[in-house]
Amino acid sequence: MIGPTISRYRIVENPPGGRRDAACVADTGPDRSAAPVRFVLLLLLSVPAFAGNDIAVAVGRPTVGDTTGNAVYASDSWDEQQSAKPGLALGAEYRHWFTSRSGFQVDFNRTNTNATFKTSLASVSFSVKRYEMSGAFVRYFGRPESKLHPFLNVGPGILLFSGGSAPGGTVGWSATPEGVAAGGFDTPVSRRLSVRTAYRFHFFRNTNYGDPAFRPGFAHIQEPTVGLSWKF
Repeated sequence: MIGPTISRYRIVENPPGGRRDAACVADTGPDRSAAPVRFVLLLLLSVPAFAGNDIAVAVGRPTVGDTTGNAVYASDSWDEQQSAKPGLALGAEYRHWFTSRSGFQVDFNRTNTNATFKTSLASVSFSVKRYEMSGAFVRYFGRPESKLHPFLNVGPGILLFSGGSAPGGTVGWSATPEGVAAGGFDTPVSRRLSVRTAYRFHFFRNTNYGDPAFRPGFAHIQEPTVGLSWKF
């Protein structure tokens, strides 16, 4: 069965004894897939204006915890399990320092993953590109002369989801706010270059991919990362 208007996905459950169908609607809006990339390019072009700070590139392995949401169709309601496979995240970070120990961090990363919805009788999956943009307060600890520079950061962000082809059409864009917390170490290699390792946690309510009949549950992402940072 086809849902209303823009990108929709649901597993339609008929009354007991009936069958369940997977359905979604094609997204006919403009292609905005390049918008997050333009944002990052603008951020990188602005970096020279903030001499004395640092920029980093990183690779991560985010793992999303499974959640259970509730779908309502006509007079019926049922639970659906929502999950996503682990993916490889490629990202960039920029830190602007207020003092030698405290600053503000901006992050962007992209992950190729998927979305899977399951009930006891049906399941459907489709590919997803997940983008994360966040800002956080960052704090260094330890001594400047140490070989390890531990840090913590915490702040808000947003997750953007660009869905791929699914049964019945193409799933479009959706977004959800998040909270981010991370801890890690910078290991200096030279006066300007460091190896940055971190473990990040994301907390958010999962997206419904534009389907108002589906109320998703709360989810989390655990993401170990490693990368290189360069001081300006």
